[in-house]
Amino acid sequence: MNTENHADSLARLTAALLILLAATLQGGCTARAIHEGVADRGPVVVAAPVPEAARRKVAIGRFSNETTYGAGLFTDEHGDRLGKQAADILARHLAASQRFLVLERQDLGKLQAEAQLMGLSEEQFRKHLIGVDAIILGSVVELGRETTGGIWLVGKKKTQRARARVVLRLVDPRSGAVFYTAEGAGDATLESTSTLGFGGTAGWDSTLEGEAIDAAIVNMIHNVIATLDARIGPDSVPLR
Repeated sequence: MNTENHADSLARLTAALLILLAATLQGGCTARAIHEGVADRGPVVVAAPVPEAARRKVAIGRFSNETTYGAGLFTDEHGDRLGKQAADILARHLAASQRFLVLERQDLGKLQAEAQLMGLSEEQFRKHLIGVDAIILGSVVELGRETTGGIWLVGKKKTQRARARVVLRLVDPRSGAVFYTAEGAGDATLESTSTLGFGGTAGWDSTLEGEAIDAAIVNMIHNVIATLDARIGPDSVPLR
C-alpha cells in the first residue's frame, strides 16, 4: 500500500513539474520594443484637421547626424542614412497632424531628374516649385546604446536600450531668422529572455536607434506644431 501511495505521489509530482515546465517554456522567449519618454512632451495639441487648400507649407531643409556614434554603420554611399531617417520620421508626424503641406527639399535633385524625363527644362522645374512658410532644420546631437543582462536560476535576460536627443530649428525663409528652437529626448528598449536554454536572446537590433529618435521627436512635436500654428496659422500675422 505504501508503495502504491508513493508511486501515486511521484506521478502527481511529475505531472505538476511537466505542467510548470510547459508554462515556463511557453514564455521562454519574449522580445518587445518600448518607447519611454524622458523629456516633457509639452501640451497636447487638440486641433481639427485643416483642409488641404488652407494648409501652411513647411519643408525640412536639412537633418544631420552630428554624433560620432555609428559613423560607419549609419553612413553609406548615399550619405547620412540616419539623418535621412530622422527627416522622414519628422515629416511623417507633421503630415499626420493634417495641418501642413510638407514639401520636398532634401531630394530636389531626384525630382529634377524626373522632371527632365518629362521634358521640363531646369527653368520650368524651378518655376513650378512651391515656396514655403517655414524651413525646419534638425540635428541628432546625441545617440547611444547600452546592453545589460542577468542570469537567474532557470534562465537569463538581455536588455538593449538606445537613447537619442534631437534639436530642431524653425526658420523664416524670407529673412533667415530662427524663430523657434526645440529639443527632445527619448529612448527605446528591447528585452529578451530565455529559460532553461530554450527560446533565445535578441541579437543586435539596428531599428532601436530609429525608434529612439522617433520617441525624441514625439516628445517635442506638440510644441513644434503649436509654434508653427501660432506663427503661420490662418489667424496670425503674416511672416515678415
